Amino acid sequence: MRKIHRKVLNHFIYTSDKKQYMMDEHWTSHADEVDAGEDFRDDCDGFALTCAELLMRAGYSKKDVMIIYCTTETGEQHLVCGVNEDDTTYILDNRYDRIYKYTNVPGYTWKYSMHFDRPGIWLIAEKNKT
Repeated sequence: MRKIHRKVLNHFIYTSDKKQYMMDEHWTSHADEVDAGEDFRDDCDGFALTCAELLMRAGYSKKDVMIIYCTTETGEQHLVCGVNEDDTTYILDNRYDRIYKYTNVPGYTWKYSMHFDRPGIWLIAEKNKT
């Protein structure tokens, strides 16, 4: 998990969807580019989806990998990748150079999550997840 986060972070160049795709939101994974050692441009959703796809390629179960919609300490909308391991949800986030536990992010408000074994089904994020 840490290697995947580091690998994606090393190839990630933040670029807003508005600038790159001329639209407010454009969600896509860049897993093929990262696996090929290429840099990619995107925002938090591209980062989160790329991490999620690479985690599943590495053998993590679709039921344990998710994307989580939240707001940051400034109220900005944000998307991160979550992965359940050993009864703990870890977060892979383009804003941090390390992974962290779901409960260890001061200022984030968790809103909704979607597990990849249930695509398209968004659940209210648990407030006290460990």
